[in-house]
Amino acid sequence: MPKIAKKTIEKEHKKHKALDLNQVIIEALEETKAENILGMDFPSNLGMLFDKFIVCSATSNVHAGTLCENVMKTVKEKLKIIPRHTEGEKNAEWILIDYFHIIVHIFLREKREFYDLENLWNDTAAMIRLSATNK
Repeated sequence: MPKIAKKTIEKEHKKHKALDLNQVIIEALEETKAENILGMDFPSNLGMLFDKFIVCSATSNVHAGTLCENVMKTVKEKLKIIPRHTEGEKNAEWILIDYFHIIVHIFLREKREFYDLENLWNDTAAMIRLSATNK
């Protein structure tokens, strides 16, 4: 097989896997009643270490922890992928799950408003509402 074709196939496979990961994360968040799920896509020409943020709100610390656990469990079961890094589970006000090119942010509502990632990255990212529960 020519090298160009092999690279194209590998690139398409990675793209397909990323789409699957994105969808599995969103489904896991919706399943556990995440609110105001937003996808932020970043242009590849910026040289960032990630391609996408998925941001959502939780109603309480317990709810945030449940969202985090369900995302990690569902992704591991369906795609056999574990996150590279997680942080914030202990206080569960802002939990970050790092899936290499997709970063999941789970916020308590008030913390999401305070940090306002949507405005911080507004000029850089294309934002897409991903759920009907936009509260």
